[in-house]
Amino acid sequence: MSGALIICGPTSSGKSEIALAVARELGGEIVNADSRQIYRGMSIGTGSPPPSARERVAHHLYDFVDPAQRYSAARYVHDADAIIQEIESRGRVPIVVGGTGFYIEALAGTMPLDRPPGDDHMRARLRAEAHIHTTEVLWQWLAAIAPARAAQTKRGDSYRILRALEGVLSARTERSDGGASPARRAQLRCEIVVLRIAPGILRERIEQRVRGMFEHGLIAEAAAVRAHAPDAPALSGLGYAEALAYLDGRATQLEALASTIHRTQRYAKRQQTWFRRIVRAHVVDAEDAHAATRAIVALAREKLAPA
Repeated sequence: MSGALIICGPTSSGKSEIALAVARELGGEIVNADSRQIYRGMSIGTGSPPPSARERVAHHLYDFVDPAQRYSAARYVHDADAIIQEIESRGRVPIVVGGTGFYIEALAGTMPLDRPPGDDHMRARLRAEAHIHTTEVLWQWLAAIAPARAAQTKRGDSYRILRALEGVLSARTERSDGGASPARRAQLRCEIVVLRIAPGILRERIEQRVRGMFEHGLIAEAAAVRAHAPDAPALSGLGYAEALAYLDGRATQLEALASTIHRTQRYAKRQQTWFRRIVRAHVVDAEDAHAATRAIVALAREKLAPA
């Protein structure tokens, strides 16, 4: 086979289980595409694959960033590209798995990162503009300074409009300082699979998963991360903020549990909205993990055959 297989979907859709089975069938290795599972010492709250799974199939880009550090999508693409090349050089199949749509689209090349990263001042300015102006006004601003970029961005998509403005304005600043825009990376040859699951089943799975996190030590894990890095950006993640609220006496454990379930369900909806916008993705029903595995293996053997 030639190229990478990308398996994505909302939290609790069964990505890890299905990817593991697919990797065993195809002779693959798994590459993480979840922005929370990169952090060390946070396996309970992020749902990182357990040691038993990693013993069966090689896993990459999990638990390797200190929670106190910030990690960008641009750095993720750099690291994932290197790992994918390594895997292919061994004659294995790279299987990218995760729920962070921005990482996945940046890696696939549908959301290019051939621009300097925006600085904190630029982001703060754009946040302020977004509070003052409508999404339509922001789009018109983008159209005025970068018509081609605006034509590729939906007028009602405030997130992508702001990201596009950040990129265009940052690139202008870089050029005015005498710098050159970085070269565009080669587009990754890949096939993207989006896992689909009925809303009711997904809600049940999310509730079960969150209850399991609390039962297996999420509160202690959150306390340990805060002791190591009190200002860690990762502590704002699902479950961690609620666990710390309980530890600080701002919520009961039942309130923390209920809040985490609610916030995770809202996050899953946002993930589904993002993945629906990936036009060239293959949608696979994931309620039956065995059937999903068979479908993905068949698709990979057809689409990733050597050119």
